[in-house]
Amino acid sequence: MKVWKLLLLLFLALICSCGKENKKQENTSGKHKLVVYATDEFRKSGLEHSIVPDFQKKHNCQLEVILFRNTAELSKAVKNRDNYGKYDLAIGIDNSFAFSETLAVNFVPPESFDTDLLIKETVFDPSLRLIPYAYSNLSLVYNTSLVKNPPQSFGELQDAKYLSQIAICDPQTSGLGRAMLFWSVALFGTEGYEHLWKSLRKNIYKTYPNYNETLKTLNRGECSFIIGYNTTPAFLQELDPLNNKFEVSMLKEGSYQYIEAIGIHRGTKKSSLCNKFVNHFLSSEAQKMVIYKLGMFPANRKTLLPMHFSTIPFITYCVNDRLPQSIIKEQINTWLDFWERLFGYQVAEGRGLRAEG
Repeated sequence: MKVWKLLLLLFLALICSCGKENKKQENTSGKHKLVVYATDEFRKSGLEHSIVPDFQKKHNCQLEVILFRNTAELSKAVKNRDNYGKYDLAIGIDNSFAFSETLAVNFVPPESFDTDLLIKETVFDPSLRLIPYAYSNLSLVYNTSLVKNPPQSFGELQDAKYLSQIAICDPQTSGLGRAMLFWSVALFGTEGYEHLWKSLRKNIYKTYPNYNETLKTLNRGECSFIIGYNTTPAFLQELDPLNNKFEVSMLKEGSYQYIEAIGIHRGTKKSSLCNKFVNHFLSSEAQKMVIYKLGMFPANRKTLLPMHFSTIPFITYCVNDRLPQSIIKEQINTWLDFWERLFGYQVAEGRGLRAEG
């Protein structure tokens, strides 16, 4: 009988020991885990796979990446107070959604970061709570097999010969789409932009929730034009040197710069590891992947550009400064209401980041 009691005590002691060990392992694992919010594009483009594994191996940590379908959903999630402290980093916040302090206030600047690495024109948050990692300039991208003499202005783009030939991103869901809408307001004013889009409406083939879907439409030959990145033709040629069927028309009214950024959440308990990831993401090695995966310019000015990117003309006339943040915050809902009336509403979740104080 005593033997059985002894065995029982040993068995219970073993269970307690294992439980403590498992708890200890879980706690240790938790100290080295970062939760990252990002858009689907971070994974679908291959950027996640290109930069995350190296970081995890180097720092003996784990990144749990939680994906959102578009920029609107991501921006809504980072502002949600119920998510406070539940994520450490956000990747993919852009300058068209970060129009108010209510979004930027969710982030803090990195503890140590060499700001001299950044192309100064890409810094849209002077406090560096949102740190740029990629940028491009909006332009008219066209299929050279369908268009020989592309429009050189928004006025020419309204010509009836381009009936149903333009695909665009939806500003209700897409960061690039919203930048496109801001572009039109910056160029033509808070009343003139309505006239522009009403005149262009007949020439719009479809609107899409993100740039990837818009580009696929152009690639399939379903439309002749898209409003997209001036880096897109160079990007496609880097992937396939024989793919030279796309060109860019930089409309003479001026361009608009679109910038994507990363931010450290102010509620994180792992600021040191977050800081290391930001520096990893902005390193020249990781920034090369921004070129080859996102098809955009890197924000790190020391990153060596591949051949086709290095030949893209430098854009000196961007109109971002014509549209102050205060005007955007005040008028954004009016602009989106106009858009919904003109084009309809495609993705309900995309409406999540209207101005909220």
